[in-house]
Amino acid sequence: MFGVAVFLLYSLGTLHPPITGDVWSADLGAWRLATSATPWLDDVDPDQLPAWPGVDGVSSSGLWTATNPDNGHLTVARSPGVVLAGVPAYVVAGWFDGAAGRFSDAPGSLTAALLVSVAATLLLSCTARLVPFRAALACAGALAVGTPLWSVAGNDLWPHSVGVLGIAGMAWAASRERWWLVGVFGGVALVGRLHLALVVAAVGVGVAIARRRPGIAIRVAGGSLPFLVASSAWGHWLYGSWSPTTGYAASTLGAWPASRDWGERAGDLAGALVSPGVGVLIWTPCLLLVLPFLARAWRDAPDWTRSLALGGIVYLAIQVYLNPFDGGTGFWGYRLPLETLCACFPLLVLAAVRMGRRTRIAASVLVGLQVGLLAIGVLFGAASTDADGDGDAWRYNLALDAYRENPPAFLLILGMGATAAYLLARWPQRPRLGHGEVVPKG
Repeated sequence: MFGVAVFLLYSLGTLHPPITGDVWSADLGAWRLATSATPWLDDVDPDQLPAWPGVDGVSSSGLWTATNPDNGHLTVARSPGVVLAGVPAYVVAGWFDGAAGRFSDAPGSLTAALLVSVAATLLLSCTARLVPFRAALACAGALAVGTPLWSVAGNDLWPHSVGVLGIAGMAWAASRERWWLVGVFGGVALVGRLHLALVVAAVGVGVAIARRRPGIAIRVAGGSLPFLVASSAWGHWLYGSWSPTTGYAASTLGAWPASRDWGERAGDLAGALVSPGVGVLIWTPCLLLVLPFLARAWRDAPDWTRSLALGGIVYLAIQVYLNPFDGGTGFWGYRLPLETLCACFPLLVLAAVRMGRRTRIAASVLVGLQVGLLAIGVLFGAASTDADGDGDAWRYNLALDAYRENPPAFLLILGMGATAAYLLARWPQRPRLGHGEVVPKG
């Protein structure tokens, strides 16, 4: 029931079209494959396309496109996972659309809702093996609707929609010690965002070293490597290169790190964490109450949770290293740290159950505020349009903008926070732990 409820809530994303070329490009690529069995966009009829914001036809700079040097065909420039994930929904939509074959973002949005609701359910399932189910359910609910998993990954078809599913599947499989399946889910993650291979390697190698069982690393690698090969084949088909990076502007990515000193890179990391526009700790302040309990949680946590969290942190560091921080546009909240948040989630849950009653109440108030703020973005189709690549995320805050435009909405947010605090205050101060759970009593 948890997954169904999350999916229905995420489905609200179909109320408003996306306003960024990243999502339109992925949706267009999936639609093209589903309706014509080809990725080429050259002969797409303009009458089949919507009047999308910032995009004037398939050759516009508003879309991410590339030209195959071998045949001269135009195609979308997106990772294979995010395009392929949307194909089934567009196939089903085609059954009802008949000969018209018009393009819509709705199947892509519903795909994202399904992928991320499954991810949230998998994270609930794996953390319920570590802590009492009631605590796991509360934490999974906070993750699903109190973070931009709702407003970004579950709202539109981003690469993060695929990445968080892969991360959640890795956690679920690792909690059951199915290491080959860890590799398979890791492969799903890396076809969404290629450098998530770092998380796959961290889990496989980290657990193998901790247990002195190299076979674990071999099984994880065996499950994930076919997906890397498939990414290379995708690159050759669409972009004329066997490199798995060709869906991205690899030359640009390679030039960025060389152009930035360590001070600028530290500023990039700080921007991802605490900038007013898209900082994780600004949009998800309940994490500040969990952090003091991480040290104790780390000592008692299973080895796979530690390896998964470390892999997620390394992934974010590499992401910041490769991509200079400017905040971004076209989404409500933050997006680049979403995979790291999911990778750290089992460890964060182990820390959260150590909070005392007063801290839990305070955390519940913050989660209520987070849910209300995210709901504004989803229900009204709000998104950042201020960043211009010049560090605007340090100078604006979408929450304050929303308050200035509609103060009554913030009364609703405060009401949700107060309600959450009241409900959580009625919980037992120290819920008893079930058999086999790793958190000690007392």
